[in-house]
Amino acid sequence: MTYQILLIFMLVVVVGMAWYANWSKRNKIYCSFIRINKTTVHKFVKMTSRYVVFDNKRYDIVTKCITFDWWDKGLTHMLFPQWVATLEFAYNKRFPIDPDTGQAVIITPEVRNAMNKEEWVKSYAKGFQPPSSKKETAIQQYLPWIAIGLVALLGFYVYTNMQAVNQALVIITNQIQSIAR
Repeated sequence: MTYQILLIFMLVVVVGMAWYANWSKRNKIYCSFIRINKTTVHKFVKMTSRYVVFDNKRYDIVTKCITFDWWDKGLTHMLFPQWVATLEFAYNKRFPIDPDTGQAVIITPEVRNAMNKEEWVKSYAKGFQPPSSKKETAIQQYLPWIAIGLVALLGFYVYTNMQAVNQALVIITNQIQSIAR
């Protein structure tokens, strides 16, 4: 196996790990549930879910209680941490713990219906908002393409110089073999 193939393989592995880190936790909520005996259970649910099930009981998801935290568990996420939405639930409350007060949220069915309507109206109104008036500069507009071009140039430079490195390693290997005789 030549050094170029090894380098390309390692680059593909790193890019694959970064893609997996981003894809696996996107649009998910990390829910923690504290049982009566102080053990915790963790579960990921879709961002569009209205509830999560722990110990055969439904617990409602309240979007105002969502906090964000770095997810860095596992090898891939240690190298490429990911922001994830988090919620905490307790065994004796149907609603999540409010991060501002530390107490469970108290919501009646009437308030819940009003919240659903408010969320619906906000999401509906978001579609009619005009785009941001802030104009992007030319550099900001083409920055992703510039970054891809620089990575391609770096890869080409490394690829062309690998032959010189390979020749130097052959010379060093021959010298070591001649000394060892």
